[in-house]
Amino acid sequence: MARDFAAARRTHGVMTAQALENLHDFEDAYRLQESVRAELGATVVGWKLAAPPAAEVISAPLFDIGCMASGTVLADTALLRDGVECELALRIDHPLPFGECTRDDVMAAVGAVMPAFELLCSRLPAKFASPREHIVADGMGHGAVVLGAPCGDWRTLNLADLRVTLWADDAPVVDKQGGNPFGDPLLAVALLANHLARRGQQLAAGTFVLAGSHTGVHRARPGERLRCVFEGVGQVALNLRETSPQHSKEHDYAGR
Repeated sequence: MARDFAAARRTHGVMTAQALENLHDFEDAYRLQESVRAELGATVVGWKLAAPPAAEVISAPLFDIGCMASGTVLADTALLRDGVECELALRIDHPLPFGECTRDDVMAAVGAVMPAFELLCSRLPAKFASPREHIVADGMGHGAVVLGAPCGDWRTLNLADLRVTLWADDAPVVDKQGGNPFGDPLLAVALLANHLARRGQQLAAGTFVLAGSHTGVHRARPGERLRCVFEGVGQVALNLRETSPQHSKEHDYAGR
């Protein structure tokens, strides 16, 4: 199954329902995340998380092979076939406590904040309507991340109430105040740190955390020029090519 997920990531393919039949619990799903990383030969450089109402936090590692710099021209728009989100990436520069991590601990550990695009590319047949265990095994639909320049002078900002504007071809698509799903992105990092500690893992210094979308999902079109501005933090940009590269039909499905 790990080989099938890795192949689906490489080709932006889709797993078959049959390939997922024996995946029933979170323990296996999180083990699969690590096995997929090994299959891809990737390094963990960041994390994402979600906390649905009345449900346990879920998380997924982000890999070096899926990190891009602001201003990238993206040739393969399959990487964001399920949309793009505007998020803050919080860089962990100092170790966090192993368990019982608080907002104050996160304040002391975060060295910089970066504006970011998360590109969504689910490899599941039912996408985000899939069982949560399947979503975890699929890396929570992560396709790639585009990072803007780090802002080191962020402690005077109220990250929970930043103005954020998303532009598509110089036209504003979203312009709002606040909107982080956790309320405060620093609390999101504390939640993730404690969630990982319960699984015997720790947020490593030098990694970053995508702390949730401030804008919801934008369905980008080929050829669009995207730019997101977080007031006081900075901006991130992404240009999409007009057409996606052709691929053969055997790449459409993984896990046969």
